[in-house]
Amino acid sequence: MAGAGARVVVRPDNAVYRKRLALYGVVGVPALCSLGALLIGEFGIGWLVPSLVLIVLPVVVVLVMTALRSSLARVAVVEDELRVDNAFGVSVYRVPVEFLTGLHPVTLGVGPLTPTPGRMVITSDVARPFVLDMRPWQRADTERLARRLRGIPFTDSPASSPKELRTAFPGVRLPWWHAHPWGVVVLHTALVVGYFLAVSALMGPSD
Repeated sequence: MAGAGARVVVRPDNAVYRKRLALYGVVGVPALCSLGALLIGEFGIGWLVPSLVLIVLPVVVVLVMTALRSSLARVAVVEDELRVDNAFGVSVYRVPVEFLTGLHPVTLGVGPLTPTPGRMVITSDVARPFVLDMRPWQRADTERLARRLRGIPFTDSPASSPKELRTAFPGVRLPWWHAHPWGVVVLHTALVVGYFLAVSALMGPSD
């Protein structure tokens, strides 16, 4: 068990996206390559670029999702200070442990999604409440962090939506995609539509 003053550092586990990328590589890429070869053989070299777009863009999407998932790249307790750093090493939350007032697990639903566990609201005397998504970390790492912060009150919160979260924790800091769930839906829709429009535009010259 970690003692007082012990240094604890945890980093996100992106295994879920690595598995998805591997699955796409094993199943999706060969299938799309075969389709691309058929299209080029049937309609000519003009279909080469559209075929490459179909193959590459989904890989790019997965890589971007991985980058977003690891945007909170490190949570650490160093020299009795809790720190949350992003993927660029920039601190997004930093509070001395002595000023922490509570750790509050929440079951949160964003937009049309069913509320799910995995978030923690961190409160303190010197900073706004901060929502930490615990899902990118392995359970063993989060347990190490919890043991290091075992003196901090641990209280479940009934909040299940961003609105309820703001009511329960005034001034709470929410990630953009939590604070604007319908904006995320619109963005995803725009990306899908843009993808098919781009493919259609690239196919145009071959008609």
